[in-house]
This record gives sequence, C-alpha cells and structure tokens, in this order.
Amino acid sequence: MSVQSGIRTKILNVLAGVLGIGLLALGSDAIGRMEIFGRGWPPFFDVLVKIVDDWQFLRRAAWISVWDAIRGFSIGLLAGFALATIGLLVKPLSQGIGRLATLLNSIPWIAIGPLIVMVVSSSATPIVFASLAVFFSSFVTISSGFSLVSKSHHDLFHVLGAKRLTEYRRLECKTAIPAIVYAAKLGVPAAMFGVIFGEWFGTTHMGLGLAMVSALQNYMTLRLWAAAVLAALIAVSGYGLFALLEIAIRRRDYRAFDEVVGSAASTVKEVGHGLRGAIKRVGGFFLHAWPLIGILAFWQYAVSVLNVSQIVAPSPISVVRDVFGNLGTYAQATLYTLEFALLGLLLGTLVGLLAALGSWFSPFLRSVLGAPMIILYSVPLVALVPILARVFGYSRLTETLIAALVAMFPTFVLVSSGLESSPNGTNDLFDVIGAKRTRRLWLLAVPSAIPNFLTVLRLTSSLAFIAAILGEYLTGNPGLGWTFALANGALDMSRAWGAAMLIVLLSVIGYMMASKLEEVGQKRVL
Repeated sequence: MSVQSGIRTKILNVLAGVLGIGLLALGSDAIGRMEIFGRGWPPFFDVLVKIVDDWQFLRRAAWISVWDAIRGFSIGLLAGFALATIGLLVKPLSQGIGRLATLLNSIPWIAIGPLIVMVVSSSATPIVFASLAVFFSSFVTISSGFSLVSKSHHDLFHVLGAKRLTEYRRLECKTAIPAIVYAAKLGVPAAMFGVIFGEWFGTTHMGLGLAMVSALQNYMTLRLWAAAVLAALIAVSGYGLFALLEIAIRRRDYRAFDEVVGSAASTVKEVGHGLRGAIKRVGGFFLHAWPLIGILAFWQYAVSVLNVSQIVAPSPISVVRDVFGNLGTYAQATLYTLEFALLGLLLGTLVGLLAALGSWFSPFLRSVLGAPMIILYSVPLVALVPILARVFGYSRLTETLIAALVAMFPTFVLVSSGLESSPNGTNDLFDVIGAKRTRRLWLLAVPSAIPNFLTVLRLTSSLAFIAAILGEYLTGNPGLGWTFALANGALDMSRAWGAAMLIVLLSVIGYMMASKLEEVGQKRVL
C-alpha cells in the first residue's frame, strides 16, 4: 500500500507541475491575444509556433549559447569551490577571500565589459560573463556548506591524528555535497543569463543573445520572445537535472553538524598591547583588506604601465577626486538606489519565504509553483526588463520588481530545500508522538531551514543591488545605475567609475552585514 501511495504522490506531483506550466502558458497567451500590455507582449502559442518555424536558425544559436554556458558554468562553479576551499584551509585569508568574491561580483558588468573585450577575444566574452554569474552564488553556498560541521567530528579526526587534507576530504567535502548541488541548481539559470548578456554586450557568434539584439533592433517581436523563451526552457532543463540529483542525495544524510566551528569569532585571538599588539592589528587589517588593495594596485598599474585609455578606465585618483568633489550628487543617487534595492530585497525574500512555506505544507502547491518560478527566473533580465517596463512603465516599481525577482528565486529554492532537510529519524519521531503539521513546521522544519535562509541573505544582499542598478540603467530611473549610464554616454569616465565604485561599496557592506548575521544566527541555532 505504501508503494502504491508513493507512486500516486509522484504522479500527482508531475501533474501539478504540468498544471503550473499550463496555467502560466494560458495566462501569457490570453494577455497577448487581448493586448493588455500592447503588441510588445505576443500570444504565447504564437511564440511557440515561431520557435518551430525558425527552428533551424534558433537551434544553431541555442547550441552556441549552451556550449558557452556549459564552459562558463564549469569555470564559475570550480572557481567558487576553489575559493571556498582556500578560505576553509587558510583561515587567516577567509575574511579577505569573502570580500574578494563580493568585490568581483559587485563590479557592474556594464563597466568592465569593455575591459573584458580588450583582454579576451570577443568570442570568449560570453564565457567570462557566465563564469562571473555562477561564481559568486557558488562561493557563498559552498562556503556555507563547509561551515556546517560539528566540533565533535573535528575533535574525532584530531584524536585519530588525521592530516588536515584528510579531514577536509573525508569530512568537510562530504558535508558540503548538498551545498554544491544547490550551487549548481542556482548556477544553471545564472550561466544562461551571463552568456546572453555577454552576447548582448558584444560577440561575433550568433547565439541567442545576439539573436535577441538583432530581433530587438529590427522590431521582430516574435523572434525576440522565441529566443528568450528558448533560453528559459534550456535553463529550466538544466535546473531539472540538478533537482533530480538533489533528490538522490537527499536520501543520504551528508550533514555533520550540531554547532558551527571555524567561524571568524572563534578564531580571533587576544590581540595584546604594545608593539606586538600594533603589529598584529596591522597584520589583521591587511588580511581583511588585501583584495581591495590588490584590485586598486592592479587598476593603477593598468592605467599607468599598460597605458589603458582614459576612455576605458580612468585613474583611481581621478575617480576619488570626482566623488569627493560631487558628494551631494553621489549621495542623492546612492540613497535612491539603496531605498529601492532594499525594498526589492524585502519583497523578494518575503514572497520566496511564503512560497517555500506553502510548498512545504502542500507538495501539490510546490509542484504548481516550482516550474513557473524557475521559468520566470530563467528569462534573462536584459530581455525581461523591457517587458516589465512596458507593463508597469519606466518607473520605480519596475526597478523594485527586478530586485525582487533576483531575491525571490534563491530564497524559494534554498529555503524549500532546508525545510525538507531535517535529520534522519526526526520525522518518524514526530509521527510517533502525533505532532500536528504546524508544530512539526516550527519545531523541526524551520530550524532545519535557518542555515539555508542565512545563506540566502548573504547571497541576495549583494545581488539585489546589482539588479537595482541594472534596472536603473535600462529604465532611466534616478540612481547610481542611471548616473553611470549618463556619464558613460558623455564619456565622463571618472563620474561613471565613481558610480561603479559606490555600487561595489554598497554590495560589499550588504554582504558583510549578512555574513555577520549568518555567523551569529548559526551560533544560536546549530
């Protein structure tokens, strides 16, 4: 009977997923046919017909984009894993590595695009952007996975005389396996977005991104939507593969935690006084600040020694002078961006949490919500922003929704996985004592999901600012993104890079605050 019940549940979940996709398709088609949002939103089934009619062209473009996305995804995932490993094994560098990852993720792509094109070939530009898109979420998720190891397990390996690399390989890597799968799930849509942005920015190969640019410039609305829908379907397919892998590994309990070890607070030693204390404080500063110092040094080297044109990259000194000489302008733009990025972060996190909780209560609802949310997240932002702007206008609401979409999906995915990751045997215990569903949620599922939720905050606190900046850049709303766009168009590169520098600063501050919250929260919960 239990076998039949399990089969019936799986069939219902599949049917619910099909229902969710069907409702999304029918709603989109009805909106297009009634022209609720104008002719820029075509009927969905006309878009599917266009995919069939242009299949030979779209198939070649899709293969180019998919191959670049696979390479960028692999590089980004490996880079995130490698950097998380270095931070784990070389404790003094861990804080600095986190800041390095945030700095690299926070630099606006529209600012570094020309440099990337200069350094690598135009054909490799999409791969670089795909790697950058995957790298940060992979680093954050995997580094959090490494931290979920109990002190008792570490003590056991120390008593047995295990070498550090043996402990890393036999304990921490196995504990992080679910986190690696989560990173891969989030990375697939991100890789497709990175590739399409790179192709949109400039490449010689006709991938889906270049097909969208060509269709947009020639007012070929159906082809634009066909390329965007095909990109989303590819991302959803890759996401589904890793979701199946997640189901497989969930049957085994890879976790080994009952309290967090290796946190920054636990490794801080008494600094001391006098000369030795001062030397330690200076050394601690450089261990935290070396990424920023390295980036500034390379920036100055590129301008002074490599003779990079001032049109591409101004000197750091000229940027700092422009910022301090126009504090009022920068402060006003920063407040605009900060307000709507935080509002989008709050809205997206709240929607993602509610969707995850609803999915935990109802597997049927999870199947209905899952596929549409994945599809919405997989549509490239550069294609989604004009659609949202047409629907909601070139307003602050559009910018807020963009930031909310970026925060909503990771929250839904990681919190949903956390709610289902209670320790082995605990569900049976709650069954035996006859616990109600709500009691099981608050006493078992929610505590299991808190580490994942804290990881989400560390991830989205930085991404929300980047999304808001992109929204300002594409919609023309006041803020740092629009400040950058105006200055870049006027070739005032000191002003453009000043805006970019403040964008990076906001993202780093958001990441640091979320990291501190994660550290405190894990200590209290795990």
